Amino acid sequence: MSKRPIYIIGTILCSILAAVAIILIFITSGRDSEAFKIIYVCFATWMIFGIYRGVIHIFQKTEKILTPTFEGVAYHVTPISNHKAIKDFFNPLTMRFRTVGSLFIICTLWVCMVYFSPKFAIWFWVLLVVTIIVKGFLLVRYLQLNEAQNTLGKVILEQTGDIDVCRYDVTPQLINATDTTPEHVIDPIRSYVNVSGSHEDYLKDMSQFSIEQRHILSVNLYISAVYGDGHYGFFTDSVGMVYLDAIEGLKAIGAEKYAMILEEAISAFDGKNRPLFDLKRRVDKINELGLDFEKADDAIYSLDEYAEKIAEMQMVYIRSHVNNFLSTIHKNTDYGTRKTDLQNTERDTPADSRGQRHRVRYIGMSLQGRLSWHMPQMRSRSALS
Repeated sequence: MSKRPIYIIGTILCSILAAVAIILIFITSGRDSEAFKIIYVCFATWMIFGIYRGVIHIFQKTEKILTPTFEGVAYHVTPISNHKAIKDFFNPLTMRFRTVGSLFIICTLWVCMVYFSPKFAIWFWVLLVVTIIVKGFLLVRYLQLNEAQNTLGKVILEQTGDIDVCRYDVTPQLINATDTTPEHVIDPIRSYVNVSGSHEDYLKDMSQFSIEQRHILSVNLYISAVYGDGHYGFFTDSVGMVYLDAIEGLKAIGAEKYAMILEEAISAFDGKNRPLFDLKRRVDKINELGLDFEKADDAIYSLDEYAEKIAEMQMVYIRSHVNNFLSTIHKNTDYGTRKTDLQNTERDTPADSRGQRHRVRYIGMSLQGRLSWHMPQMRSRSALS
């Protein structure tokens, strides 16, 4: 369920309460008016901050630069220093609404202690000390999480020789984000499907994934190739072996006109009745017949000049089959020889390195969960994982 209506209602309430507090600041007079004005100022500040947070939540967009994750735990591609982590932790613009609320209560108790009665002192100091202890504890945990994510990124780099920026989990939040593209959804599995070898290799690799993922990957490969080098470039490249899957995928997403264009193109070399999955045989046949596929190129470009319509169709299809696109590459260990590099090399890794990896994962999962309520950016880190 979307929280947008809740944020809208909350923003409206904060706006009303802020307006009331500001009015009270100007009309309050008489004895103790100074104390009450200070409280009203603090309350108005809290409500204005609530408006700011509400607007951020209402209009925020998912970042296109996605956080890489391993087995659901985010890691840092580039290490983040503790200095920067501390600055992020104390950034007032990223505080939660209830955190600012606790500061308002402390301020109110201070005003009561100074202006009304010393009896409020004990409550002021108790709450202040508790707040400092809690924030100090959370800061330590936050720094531990930062270190764990730095270490996990280092372990991945050491064991794979590189960090694959496409290692992120595909989640419902990612799929339903307004600016998500088909590439965002399908890229995490792309490197696990061999389209440079034989058609048998391709089928074996694709058997690990759902039929819906197969549809979108083949359509994506076809569209990318055609809008780059035309149909001739598509068919004379190894990726051209997916042309029958691309036709099936185009029909599945409702792109019948696109499918007809591709079917007409392959009819020129009878590619449906006599599939040419082998690259050399396909190229030889195309060259023998002197095919350039210009008619197919003109047809698809006139239908969708910048491939925007077909991208929208793919996202509609993806969002109607969300559960079949949830990427579990790092959670599922039943991927044969095409597991992640970390899983492939784990048996050859010294025991202390394996233990470090598992400790990092445990620390990351536990700390990430405990800190997510404190800082909004912690939730944004885990929202794509």
